[in-house]
Amino acid sequence: MKVNENQPDTNLYHELIPEAIRYRPSRRGEFNTLRKGLSKIHRRYTPTFEIKKQPKGIGAQLFACICNHDWNRNPALIALRQKGYTPFSRQFDPNFKPKPRRLGVRSESREALTALHFSLAANCDYNPSSEYPFEICVPFEEIARQMGVLHRYENGRTACDVAYHALRVTEEMGHAIVVREFDKDSRQYKALRIFLTVDFFTSKGITLEHLKKMLTRFQAWTRKNGLSETLKQRNERHLLRLERLDLSIEKRHSLKKLLKRIKWQITSPELIKEKEKAVSSLQEAIDAKQPVKLHAAAKAKWLQYLNSGRSMPIITTRLEAELSKEQPTLRHIDEEQFYRLLLARAGVE
Repeated sequence: MKVNENQPDTNLYHELIPEAIRYRPSRRGEFNTLRKGLSKIHRRYTPTFEIKKQPKGIGAQLFACICNHDWNRNPALIALRQKGYTPFSRQFDPNFKPKPRRLGVRSESREALTALHFSLAANCDYNPSSEYPFEICVPFEEIARQMGVLHRYENGRTACDVAYHALRVTEEMGHAIVVREFDKDSRQYKALRIFLTVDFFTSKGITLEHLKKMLTRFQAWTRKNGLSETLKQRNERHLLRLERLDLSIEKRHSLKKLLKRIKWQITSPELIKEKEKAVSSLQEAIDAKQPVKLHAAAKAKWLQYLNSGRSMPIITTRLEAELSKEQPTLRHIDEEQFYRLLLARAGVE
């Protein structure tokens, strides 16, 4: 190339070139330089579940099962590691092939799974009367905060990769159903709604029959303490908030069928009897407060006679006018007797 020939690539080094288009050297290895010989951070936080108040009832029993659970003997996790783990970012990549892993689970993965399942068990909706049972009622960032792995950068961005990876493993094992939506701020698909499956409980040593009994006792306890309506209203507010945020699953028909199948699995005859018992007790209380009004029987019979078409409207109107003229106050004092006289004059038995 000649010396006096214009070289456009060298213009990028010129001082008068705007900052937006000026050539910048690669920043690769910059963080290694800033560390100045210090070892790389392996992980910032150790996953440990932290909650001030331990749950009771079903949550407490599930906590005890998780404490004694051995992840190296979990059949679903063993099958997943034999097949290979697929990250969500590569789920729809046709060229990605998962690689089998060794069966032994590292201690870091076991800690993350244990902390995640503790948090999921503490924030789960165990009300069997809900339309979609076993839903996690808190945002996933709160789950990560309870796990102790929520990291906040200086610019305000949050990261919880450890919790996301553990949730993805739980989803691939078939122990959770995750509904993801695109987040415009982070430009990523984030987990916005989480539902636990029956396998989440059975894998911890809780049989399906025992799970049904626990749900039956929970429903009886809520009815005894007058919390049924409170839990119902809380669930309705939760669904209304999700509807306001455009996170409803009404258009996801396959997901709705899957969630209804989960509810069918936990719906036992005991739960149905408990619900019928609650409905009957409420009906008895309503009947006791509002006695049945028998005086409306003659009026209903007269209205039925009017709508039957057996008499002309002008005749029935004339009968009502004549009786009202003869006894003006009878209709207000004793309405039952008024309609009985009308039925007698019309010849209705």
